[in-house]
Parts: sequence; structure tokens; C-alpha cells
Amino acid sequence: MAPYILRRLWRTLLVLIGISVVVFTFVRSIPGDPATAILGERANPESVARLTKQLGLDKPWFFNPAHPLDAQYPLYVNALLHGDLGAGIKSQIPVRDELRSRFPATAELAIGALFFALLIGLPAGILAALRRNSAWDSLATGLSLVGVSMPIFWLGLLLVWIFAVLLGWLPPSARLSTGVDLQPVTGLYVLDGLLRGQPAASWDALRHLILPAIALGSIPMAIIARITRSSLLEVLGQDYVRTARAKGVAANRVTIRHALRNALLPVVTVVGLQAGALLGGAVLTETIFSWPGLGSWLYDAISLRDYPVIQGGVIFAALIVSVVNLLVDLSYALLDPRIQYR
Repeated sequence: MAPYILRRLWRTLLVLIGISVVVFTFVRSIPGDPATAILGERANPESVARLTKQLGLDKPWFFNPAHPLDAQYPLYVNALLHGDLGAGIKSQIPVRDELRSRFPATAELAIGALFFALLIGLPAGILAALRRNSAWDSLATGLSLVGVSMPIFWLGLLLVWIFAVLLGWLPPSARLSTGVDLQPVTGLYVLDGLLRGQPAASWDALRHLILPAIALGSIPMAIIARITRSSLLEVLGQDYVRTARAKGVAANRVTIRHALRNALLPVVTVVGLQAGALLGGAVLTETIFSWPGLGSWLYDAISLRDYPVIQGGVIFAALIVSVVNLLVDLSYALLDPRIQYR
């Protein structure tokens, strides 16, 4: 397995290099420039030119004929090799520090969304497969179609209007209520409240998490339900399942021990892909619910043409997705002993 992991890590490095080139080129192709975004549209050209030079944005992008390495991308790669992601153009806060402070918020939201998706999607898919063409099957299929089709921003606003405005059951935004004092340990506020011996703070953080987690987990929930249903239906039609039933094995044991475990491989793949995407940051959800994570941070950076933040955030998200995909691939061997990595 070690050679396989080394090959995957090498491919991950190549992917990150390719992504860095694409992102570097893309953000500099966006109309406008950071100096004008910072100083304002009414800034005089001299001030804009001075700030542009101060930020090093007057250099060529990839190659300087006079000094080949004195260009923006080679300098950026050199900084990356030293673990330096740069600093925000406007905030002057190191990107590495921002990632360290904001990633726990996105991780907590992603965990909550994935928990909701699995809690609803997995049983719904199993029930739909076991009761094919029944009312339960139609209901599960209909809910999955609604979950995939409904835009996240619309669902988020609808949840806020119903549960926060009309009913007043849950808070509409932020991670904690005003006046709740919680010193972070892991950055996951629900867990930190328990670690600090503050169950009230943990409950308050959980109440703030529910609405954005449901909004963000709606699409993964629908996808997981549909994949679980189709995969389990395929496995239930296999010869070894019919043989187990013919031998008189209990129906629950056939479903759980023989069919469900073999049907989980496609489900695990989808869950891994969704987990990687969620951990990468959810721009719309975090913006709607004022959630201080990677998504809202990158959204603000794009508005300000903050090149270091955009580049660092995207590369970090790509790294997270690559690591999650590697872990998913390795989990196949645990689910199916026939799979071996060399």
C-alpha cells in the first residue's frame, strides 16, 4: 500500500502545481486591479501606480527577460516552498493565519451538513430500495429530486424566514449569540463548549449550526439517497443474495450483512467527494448565514481582487479535496477485502 500512497501523493503535488498556475492566471485576468479596489475608483493614477509597485504587481506574471526569476509566479512558488502563502493585500494578515482561524468554522459546518445528509439520505435510500415502487420509494425519490433541484441560496433564505423570523425557534446567522463567552480550543464551537465545561455555550453553537447545516447538506443528502437506492437495488439482484434468501437467512441479516456492505462502495465514493467539496468552503451558505468560514472569506477576497487570499484559499481547498479522496480510496480495502493496493 505504501507505493500506492506515494504515487497518489506525487499526483497530488502535480495537481496542486497545475491548480496554482490556473488560479494565478485566472485571478489576474479578472477586470480591475487590487490597487484600485483598495484605494477606490476616484484614486489618482500616481497613487494607484505607487501601490501597484509596492504590492509587486508591476512585475511580469511568469517570466522576466532581464531577471527570469524576478516575476510574480516564480516569486510566489518560492514563497510557497518556504511555507509562506503571503498576506492579504488589504488586511495585511498572513493567509496562513486566516486559514488557521477560519477553517474550523467551515469544518464544523461541513461536519454538520454531512451528518444531516447521512442521517436522512442513507436511511431514505435503503428504505426506497427495500420497498421499491411503493409510496416510500416515491416519497424518497421525490424528496431527493427536490433536494437536488432547490438552489442553496433559496433554501437558506426560506429556512431563515420560517424558523428564525416566523417561528423564532433558531437564530438566523453567526456562530454564537451575543453575550456568549467561549474560549476556543479546537475552533469547533459545539465541541469546545463541552471541553470547556460550558454546555449552554455548546447548545447555543449547535442551534446556530442547524439551519446552515440543513441548507448546505440538502444536495449531498439527495445525492446520497439516490446513489444508495440504485446501488442497493443492484446488489439485491445478485445471485449470492438470492442464494442467502433461499437458504433461509433472515431478511435483515441478508440486507445488512450481505447486501448493504457491498452496496456501500459507490456511496462511500459520493460521500468522500461531497465531504471534500464541503470542506473546501460553501460560499453561498456562509454568505447567507454570516458564517465566518473559508467560503465567505474567499467571496470577500474576490470582490477586493485580493490575489494572495484567493490563491492560498483555492490551493488549500484543493489540498483538502485531494486528501479526502485519498482517504476514501484507502477505505475501499476495509469495505471489500478483495481490493488491494500495490
